[in-house]
Amino acid sequence: MREKTYAPILCLIQVASRNFNCCIDPLSIDSLDPFLSLLETKNTETILHSCRQDFEAFDTRSPRLPHQLFDTQIAAAFCGYGDQVSYAAMVETVCAVKLAKSHTRADWSSRPLSQGELEYAMDDVLYLHTVRDFLQQKLEQFDRMPWFEDECSRQLNPENWQVNPQMAWRKLKGAMRLPIVAHETAKELAIWREQQAIKRNRPREWILSTKSLLEIARLAPDNATKLGKIEGVNQGVLRQSATAILHICASTNRDKNADSLWRAPDLLEPEQKKKVKAVMTELRSIAEEQNLSSSLLANRNTVEKFVRGNRELDLFRGWRKVAAGDRILEKFS
Repeated sequence: MREKTYAPILCLIQVASRNFNCCIDPLSIDSLDPFLSLLETKNTETILHSCRQDFEAFDTRSPRLPHQLFDTQIAAAFCGYGDQVSYAAMVETVCAVKLAKSHTRADWSSRPLSQGELEYAMDDVLYLHTVRDFLQQKLEQFDRMPWFEDECSRQLNPENWQVNPQMAWRKLKGAMRLPIVAHETAKELAIWREQQAIKRNRPREWILSTKSLLEIARLAPDNATKLGKIEGVNQGVLRQSATAILHICASTNRDKNADSLWRAPDLLEPEQKKKVKAVMTELRSIAEEQNLSSSLLANRNTVEKFVRGNRELDLFRGWRKVAAGDRILEKFS
């Protein structure tokens, strides 16, 4: 759960092995190291479906990672079941079981959990082995185990879920509509907000709403009275953060001739746009031919970088190079 916090609160761990099933209550256990060390054990395979959020939650308790990962969502994408297919969909496909939705809004931090809630929670892992075995057979049939294992190894990089506050501005929604003079201020406000959210362990929108942040960046108020007139800047924000916000507004560069942070300085030319479209079409064709998800190969951002001349891309490394990269280079270079 993370409705009221920045970091997720690990409330329940469901485990199913070939021999037993159980729920672990992390709220009543000081250290999860005995459990997490089991995942690190050589020759122990950890089966998860869409692992990133699980690793993010584990990371709040102990930075330990599995020795060997089998992510059933990734495996499904390699076997032609589409982008980010849900666990429930795979269970229905493989096991002909339709999972219940009776406790989707349960408060997993409450205690005691009812028997119905525990049974509902256990459904999340009871079918993992069956789905895994089915998908492994498919992967071997398509000769894609090396590709899949490489992709699972990439998921074990903490950079996939650990946040770098210095990069928070890149995901600031609506910033591109700001005048260029406000971009540097918005960037620094986004970094500050992320740092405060981590420090206070509160959702970033609770620190300062994005709408208010953008308006502050646009107006750059130079005193608390002006800051307090901006929508969403309440007494709590003024009391805790006015000094920091006003300092950012006063100290950031507001040059109207500065480079834009959110708009590409070199927009694609018409011919480049045509090439992007052609490469995307080719990638979808390759994916269809090989019965795998096209999103595994490359997204539009990667293709645009390629069209601009960048060859240092994942598309031209490892299994992606074999699956599609060489063909793209031959056809479009």
